Parts: sequence; structure tokens; C-alpha cells
Amino acid sequence: MSKYFQPLINFGPYPTKGSTFLADPTFWFDRVKVLERDKTPQIVKVKDTPKRVIKEISNPFNICGYKKGPLIMGILNLSPDSFSETNELSKAKASNYIMNLVQKGADIIDIGGQSTKPNFNDISNELEKDRIKKTFKTIKNYSNVIFSIDTRKASVADYALNKGATIFNDVSSLEFDPESINIVKKHKCFVCIMHNSGNGIDLHKKLSGKNFMLDIYDYFFNRINFLLSCGIPKSKIIIDPGIGFGKSLFQNLQIISNISLFHSLGCPILVGLSRKGFIGKITGEFEPKKRKLSSVILAFELIKKGVHIIRVHDIKDTYKMVKIFNSLKVNI
Repeated sequence: MSKYFQPLINFGPYPTKGSTFLADPTFWFDRVKVLERDKTPQIVKVKDTPKRVIKEISNPFNICGYKKGPLIMGILNLSPDSFSETNELSKAKASNYIMNLVQKGADIIDIGGQSTKPNFNDISNELEKDRIKKTFKTIKNYSNVIFSIDTRKASVADYALNKGATIFNDVSSLEFDPESINIVKKHKCFVCIMHNSGNGIDLHKKLSGKNFMLDIYDYFFNRINFLLSCGIPKSKIIIDPGIGFGKSLFQNLQIISNISLFHSLGCPILVGLSRKGFIGKITGEFEPKKRKLSSVILAFELIKKGVHIIRVHDIKDTYKMVKIFNSLKVNI
């Protein structure tokens, strides 16, 4: 890419003359920041922005039937080293746990059998599949809930999608397992691709370079085009900037502050920052559980910029925040 376009989004009433909107008309913008490598950014009016760019920014979305956001993705990670602490669930307890997540306000439940936090240990396909089997046997009881499978492995995704999952959430962007693209094609499922700088293998390889925001954009641009070339429609693609994956504190904060850049890719944006270590560097909260309030505050900043899905551990508190946010939208 030679030029990159970041809508300067406003949330609230009284859009100025000449403004245009995201898919949700409570978000509007009348100016766009134009970025080029090694050049000073320029601010231009919407009318001076290419129409193809405006079309992508305003692209309507339909995520498994949801046409409005923000959506809350609850985390159910069955790995022993996960923040979720749910690795010992029996089948009965798994069903109750899912019900609990739904009652707290989860729109989507993201189930995984392997943590990918820093210094994680990779496990076999069969062990990862065994960890999720009991839980996926219960999801047929929740016809109104969207289930996502959080894995880098094609066979694990295939099992979960056969059992009723509708989103393949792959932190490697389908780069870890070459069979993963065939699983997406087979199931015609939604696929969430996450930025990582290690080609899907070293997920926490340090992200370098002064133009890292544009590098992330180009990564998505290339992966989206790969999926399109394989016959995956854009309407099935979700993007995740990979907060905390190889990013410094400065880089994480820059991504959050400038998340609207990625609207010009024309795909729904998912962000997972719940309880992550960079929050503790700011607040001094070094125990993950104590980062709940900080996580909710950052999630609020993201949804004000039009982020579509927030992936969280603390569903109840995030739901309260989203409920307040939606009440503000209604009364604009």
C-alpha cells in the first residue's frame, strides 16, 4: 500500500455537513487522516477521500446474524495455564458454565484448549481436542448462542465446527497449519485472523519498525487477499490486531488509540485485551484478576471507535458497560 486512510471517528449527535458513517450510523466522520510511509500525515475531508475507501469504511457487517455491535465474546479456555481457570470442567459443569456466561451477557463464546499467552507450551492435536470435547458436546443445547473455536490446528477446528461452532478464531491467521484454509472452505465458516509477526509460529516475536501500524495493516491486507483468492467471501472475515502478541506497551497503546485505521479494510474488528500484561505495566496490577476495571475501561475506548467485538474474561462488568454505551446510542 502507498496510502492508508484512517477515519477520525466521532460518537454522538450532530454530525457535521458532509459527514459519512460507519455501518452503525451513531459513528460518523467528516475527516480522514491519510498516512504514507516516511511522510507527515495529512488530514483531508471525506469528499477528498477515494470513494472505494469510504465504501470499505462504511461496509455493513453481519456476524452470524448480528448486524449491530458491540458484541461481547466470552472466553472459555480449557488449558491449565489459562486465565479462565476452567480446565477441570466436567460435562455437566461445562454446560452450567456456558449458561453462566450467557446469563452474564456473552453474545459469543470462544472455546479453546490451549493458551497462547507468552511462553506457552505447544501441545498435540489430540490433547487439544480432548480438552474441548466435553464442552462441545453440550453446545447443541444453546441454539441462540454463537460458538467460536480458538485454535491454530485444522483438525481441532474441524471437530469443533462439526459440533456447531461457527467461527474459526485462529491467532496464526491460518499460517500455522496449512490445512486450515481447507477447513474454512469446507465449513464456509467465519474466520478471525489475528496479526502476529512470527508467521503464525512464533506468536510473540517482537514487532519492530517505526511504521508498525502500517505493517499491521499490510499484514491484514495480504491475508485478506489470500482468503479472497481461496474463495472466502469478505463478509466471512474478521480481523484482530493481536494486542499483546509481540507488542510493546507503546505499540499496544498506539493500536488502541488508532484502531479506526483498520476500518478501511472493510472487515469487522475484534480486539482482545482482557487482563493482558501491558495493563499491569500501566496500573501496577500484576495479578491478572485485578486488571478487571482497567480492561473494561480500555474496552470502552475501543467500542467508542466502532470496534465490533470485544473478547473478555469479565463478562458481567463488560456487559454493564456495553449496556450503558447502548443506552447512550439510543438517546442520541
